[in-house]
Amino acid sequence: MNLFTYPHTVTTLFKLSFKLFQKNLLGMLMLTVVLLAPSLVVGLAQWFETESVVFFISMRVLESAMALGLIAVAHGSIFPISGILRSFGGPLLFGAIHVAILQYLLFVIGVMGLTVMPFPFNIIIVVLWLSSLFYFCLAQPVFILEGRRGMQAMIRSFQLVRAKFGRVFIIVVLSMLIQFSIFALLFRLFLPELDLLSAEDTEQIQIQIAAILENEGVHRAMRLSQYLTALAFFPFASLLTVLLYFDLVNQEGQLNSDHFSKLATQFFGIGSENSNRPETPPQD
Repeated sequence: MNLFTYPHTVTTLFKLSFKLFQKNLLGMLMLTVVLLAPSLVVGLAQWFETESVVFFISMRVLESAMALGLIAVAHGSIFPISGILRSFGGPLLFGAIHVAILQYLLFVIGVMGLTVMPFPFNIIIVVLWLSSLFYFCLAQPVFILEGRRGMQAMIRSFQLVRAKFGRVFIIVVLSMLIQFSIFALLFRLFLPELDLLSAEDTEQIQIQIAAILENEGVHRAMRLSQYLTALAFFPFASLLTVLLYFDLVNQEGQLNSDHFSKLATQFFGIGSENSNRPETPPQD
């Protein structure tokens, strides 16, 4: 199965992502831990609002890192965590962070629509924000694999998704449901016992919700669940995003395997002699 040109269905995209994650589990987990480290440090300093920003950006950068890793894997290499980290030691990292910040700004606009915008502007903003979750989900692979920076990466992602929006919608929604299920299961596991009283009116319910959100044990359970979900799910989700990029570019007829071989040679010193021997995961 050629990672670049295989004619995927939604099912095969999920299956191949899982197989690649399973086969390269240790390296991908180590890479995720390294990228999560800044967020963990900020959290230990109890700068929780900053922690959420750094966490978001780190998990978007993980998509760029996975795109680089899959280029190496497709040319017969093991998952090259050291080569990825070495490549991210300079302008490449700042470029990925730049794209991630643009994606985060869209998230902030969505939160503003939910919390402070008056009707009907809040509806418009939320719809635009939800649309951005789909249309700009490929910006990180576009940056790494096509060299488009900032807004150019976002525009290219929009173009790719617009052509196959139905497929992208299904994949992103399924991915979100899996992520939410894992988080909910972990959160339920770590949630402390709460002394809840029966509430009979809206004001009492709001008071109880506020008390729950301020509970230190609840905060700890949410953060622990968040990081464990990141380890268990985000490498898989990043693989899925990169494979979706390959699939859409292939359907567009613009996929250039020679370009990917040059990237493999540029970043990892491989590709020229292995360009015709793409990684072949085990078949069912």
